[in-house]
Amino acid sequence: MILEFALVGLASGIGAIARYLFSNLSVVFKKIGFPLGTYLVNIIGSLLIGYFFGKLGNQSENYKIFATGFCGGLTTFSTYNFELFDLLDKHDYKHFAEYFLLSYGLGFVAVIVGLILAK
Repeated sequence: MILEFALVGLASGIGAIARYLFSNLSVVFKKIGFPLGTYLVNIIGSLLIGYFFGKLGNQSENYKIFATGFCGGLTTFSTYNFELFDLLDKHDYKHFAEYFLLSYGLGFVAVIVGLILAK
Protein backbone atom coordinates (compact mmCIF):
# COMPACT_ATOMS: atom_id res chain seq x y z
CA MET A 1 0.00 0.00 0.00
CA ILE A 2 2.88 2.37 0.76
CA LEU A 3 4.39 1.73 -2.68
CA GLU A 4 1.07 2.62 -4.36
CA PHE A 5 0.84 5.88 -2.38
CA ALA A 6 4.43 6.73 -3.27
CA LEU A 7 3.85 6.00 -6.95
CA VAL A 8 0.66 8.04 -7.22
CA GLY A 9 2.25 10.88 -5.23
CA LEU A 10 5.36 10.94 -7.39
CA ALA A 11 3.40 10.68 -10.62
CA SER A 12 0.85 13.33 -9.69
CA GLY A 13 3.69 15.62 -8.63
CA ILE A 14 5.33 15.20 -12.03
CA GLY A 15 1.98 15.86 -13.73
CA ALA A 16 1.38 18.96 -11.61
CA ILE A 17 4.86 20.29 -12.45
CA ALA A 18 4.16 19.70 -16.15
CA ARG A 19 0.86 21.58 -15.83
CA TYR A 20 2.58 24.47 -14.02
CA LEU A 21 5.27 24.71 -16.70
CA PHE A 22 2.64 24.61 -19.41
CA SER A 23 0.54 27.27 -17.68
CA ASN A 24 3.60 29.56 -17.65
CA LEU A 25 3.78 29.16 -21.41
CA SER A 26 0.08 29.93 -21.69
CA VAL A 27 0.59 33.60 -20.68
CA VAL A 28 0.86 34.25 -24.41
CA PHE A 29 -2.53 32.58 -24.91
CA LYS A 30 -4.31 34.93 -22.48
CA LYS A 31 -4.18 37.73 -25.04
CA ILE A 32 -6.71 35.92 -27.24
CA GLY A 33 -9.34 35.79 -24.48
CA PHE A 34 -9.70 31.99 -24.51
CA PRO A 35 -8.14 29.75 -21.82
CA LEU A 36 -6.10 27.92 -24.44
CA GLY A 37 -3.43 26.73 -22.00
CA THR A 38 -5.92 24.92 -19.75
CA TYR A 39 -7.84 23.69 -22.78
CA LEU A 40 -4.73 22.16 -24.33
CA VAL A 41 -3.60 20.56 -21.06
CA ASN A 42 -7.06 19.00 -20.64
CA ILE A 43 -7.06 17.64 -24.20
CA ILE A 44 -3.47 16.38 -23.92
CA GLY A 45 -4.28 14.73 -20.56
CA SER A 46 -7.33 13.05 -22.09
CA LEU A 47 -5.24 11.84 -25.02
CA LEU A 48 -2.57 10.48 -22.68
CA ILE A 49 -4.91 8.58 -20.37
CA GLY A 50 -6.63 7.06 -23.40
CA TYR A 51 -3.27 6.03 -24.83
CA PHE A 52 -1.88 4.75 -21.54
CA PHE A 53 -4.90 2.58 -20.79
CA GLY A 54 -5.64 1.61 -24.39
CA LYS A 55 -2.15 0.70 -25.47
CA LEU A 56 -0.47 -0.18 -22.23
CA GLY A 57 -3.40 -0.98 -19.93
CA ASN A 58 -2.39 -4.61 -19.54
CA GLN A 59 0.77 -3.57 -17.73
CA SER A 60 1.26 -4.02 -14.01
CA GLU A 61 -1.02 -2.39 -11.46
CA ASN A 62 1.86 -0.10 -10.49
CA TYR A 63 2.05 1.16 -14.06
CA LYS A 64 -1.68 1.95 -14.02
CA ILE A 65 -1.31 3.77 -10.70
CA PHE A 66 1.58 5.83 -12.08
CA ALA A 67 -0.29 6.66 -15.31
CA THR A 68 -3.43 7.66 -13.38
CA GLY A 69 -1.40 9.79 -10.98
CA PHE A 70 0.43 11.58 -13.79
CA CYS A 71 -2.73 12.32 -15.76
CA GLY A 72 -4.56 13.28 -12.58
CA GLY A 73 -1.78 15.69 -11.64
CA LEU A 74 -1.77 17.09 -15.15
CA THR A 75 -5.55 17.34 -15.27
CA THR A 76 -8.53 15.62 -13.65
CA PHE A 77 -10.35 16.20 -16.91
CA SER A 78 -8.59 13.17 -18.38
CA THR A 79 -9.89 10.80 -15.70
CA TYR A 80 -13.39 12.26 -16.06
CA ASN A 81 -13.39 11.66 -19.82
CA PHE A 82 -12.06 8.14 -19.44
CA GLU A 83 -14.80 7.36 -16.91
CA LEU A 84 -17.40 8.76 -19.34
CA PHE A 85 -16.03 6.50 -22.07
CA ASP A 86 -16.12 3.53 -19.71
CA LEU A 87 -19.82 4.15 -18.98
CA LEU A 88 -20.56 4.33 -22.71
CA ASP A 89 -18.50 1.21 -23.36
CA LYS A 90 -20.63 -0.61 -20.77
CA HIS A 91 -23.79 0.74 -22.44
CA ASP A 92 -24.70 2.46 -19.18
CA TYR A 93 -26.37 5.41 -20.91
CA LYS A 94 -28.32 6.53 -17.85
CA HIS A 95 -25.22 6.97 -15.70
CA PHE A 96 -23.31 8.44 -18.65
CA ALA A 97 -25.95 11.16 -19.10
CA GLU A 98 -26.19 11.83 -15.37
CA TYR A 99 -22.43 12.03 -14.93
CA PHE A 100 -21.95 14.22 -17.98
CA LEU A 101 -24.78 16.66 -17.27
CA LEU A 102 -24.33 16.83 -13.51
CA SER A 103 -20.54 17.20 -13.68
CA TYR A 104 -20.66 20.07 -16.13
CA GLY A 105 -23.86 21.66 -14.87
CA LEU A 106 -23.24 21.39 -11.13
CA GLY A 107 -19.52 21.93 -11.57
CA PHE A 108 -20.17 25.24 -13.29
CA VAL A 109 -22.71 26.25 -10.64
CA ALA A 110 -20.25 25.22 -7.91
CA VAL A 111 -17.62 27.58 -9.36
CA ILE A 112 -20.14 30.44 -9.28
CA VAL A 113 -21.19 29.62 -5.70
CA GLY A 114 -17.53 29.40 -4.66
CA LEU A 115 -16.85 32.82 -6.16
CA ILE A 116 -19.90 34.26 -4.37
CA LEU A 117 -18.84 32.71 -1.06
CA ALA A 118 -15.34 34.12 -1.49
CA LYS A 119 -16.66 37.69 -1.62
